[in-house]
Amino acid sequence: MCQLTPQDTPGVKMKPLILILLISISLTSILCRDGVPFDYLMFTTIYPVAVCRADDDSVPESCEIPDGTPQWSIHGLWPNFENGSYPQNCHGTPKHFDENLIKSIEDRLMKIWPNLYPKKTIQSFWKHEYDKHGTCAQSEKIFESELAYFTEVMKVFDSIDVAGALKSIGPSDKNIGGNDLKNALAGVLEGKSFEFNCLRDKKTKQYLLGDIRICLNKDLTLRDCPGHHVDSHLNRASRFERSTRRGQRGPPLPSFQPCPAEFIYLPVESSNAPPSSFFGNVWNAIKNIDH
Repeated sequence: MCQLTPQDTPGVKMKPLILILLISISLTSILCRDGVPFDYLMFTTIYPVAVCRADDDSVPESCEIPDGTPQWSIHGLWPNFENGSYPQNCHGTPKHFDENLIKSIEDRLMKIWPNLYPKKTIQSFWKHEYDKHGTCAQSEKIFESELAYFTEVMKVFDSIDVAGALKSIGPSDKNIGGNDLKNALAGVLEGKSFEFNCLRDKKTKQYLLGDIRICLNKDLTLRDCPGHHVDSHLNRASRFERSTRRGQRGPPLPSFQPCPAEFIYLPVESSNAPPSSFFGNVWNAIKNIDH
């Protein structure tokens, strides 16, 4: 923590230096602030049905959608720079995720920000998002604490009804394109440009709409996304990594990638890709999602 020493405190004999001292204090405050300055925020919401369909279903119960999960759920809110890069793992307060600090909102977080991989705890996903992205956001007062970060992310989720806006185009087995998405989301996003990515079903080889990424100003008002579609950004979160044992990864998991000209906004039940026999438990969970 940055603080002034007693000899740095202005006294009577230091009056000629008061202006310089005030400037120094101001600069010290800026340099010691948690987080890092950034240009804008990217809010990402994922489609759990597509994530679990694209998962490697040769592994029993590798992906599950918890009861009460909304049609679209939260992936994260990420500080970004205009040039396409982004800060990560910054100095924050706390520096590492502390579950006790969000106990008051944890019940709702479990519903709208779930972990789809039962071999890892829900807290491990939140920890990753806070440690990597939430700490960097703390340069803005609105995100000055861990609790504030998670609270504001939930507010963004509540304010943008992606599922409702997309009812005009699905879900269905029919192919859609980027313009279909743009038209469907034009109202809720006030015509701002956004990004979206697909996952590929290993069985059917179909490209499935997997996430939608919406850009926000620091005050959380909508803005156009800069247009960078940098590969390193697509899979920046370890949400889609899991370990069967400590230090050991499981099988390959879905990778987000730019959607082709046509893709599927996958319905909950699809005649094109019936569930495998040992994926039945997961499929039953998917079918019980409340639309």
